[in-house]
Amino acid sequence: MRFIRSMLAIPPDLEVSLPTLSGRTVTVIDSSVLVAYALREDGWEGVEGLLRERPHSIELLPVEAANAVLMALRKRRISEKEAEEALRIVHALSETGFTLVSHLPLLLSAWEIAQQHEITVYVASYLALARRERTAIVSRDSTQVRVARVLGLRVLEG
Repeated sequence: MRFIRSMLAIPPDLEVSLPTLSGRTVTVIDSSVLVAYALREDGWEGVEGLLRERPHSIELLPVEAANAVLMALRKRRISEKEAEEALRIVHALSETGFTLVSHLPLLLSAWEIAQQHEITVYVASYLALARRERTAIVSRDSTQVRVARVLGLRVLEG
C-alpha cells in the first residue's frame, strides 16, 4: 500500500485529513438498499423513512443500482415494465433522494478494506465512506454487513 500511495503522491493521512460531509451524523446506504426499494422487494417500505433523512452514498450508487435492475431483467426476475419503473425510481432518487459523494477520495481506503477482507472495491467503497464519516451503514448485502461489523461500523437493517 505504501508503494501505491507513493506512486500517486498521496499523503498517508489522506483519509483523516478530509472534512466530514456536513458536520452532522449521516447514514450511508449501498446499492442493495436502493435496489430493494426500487424493485419493491420485501421490506422496501422501511427504506422510505431512511430516504427522508437524505442519506449519503458514493457517486457510483446509481450505476450499480441500474446494473442490478438490468441483471434482474435479464434473469427474468422482473418484467420490462418493472425494470423501467425501477430505473425511473433509481434516477429520481439519485437526483434528489440522497447526497452522492465522490468515491475517488475513498479509493485507497476502499482498496485496503477490499484487500484485507477479500471483497470488491465497489463494496469496500461504501464501507470506507461510512468509516470516514464515523456513521452507520445500511445494507442488505450479507458480505458487506459482515465486513462492516468486523470494521466496527454500526449496521442498520435496510
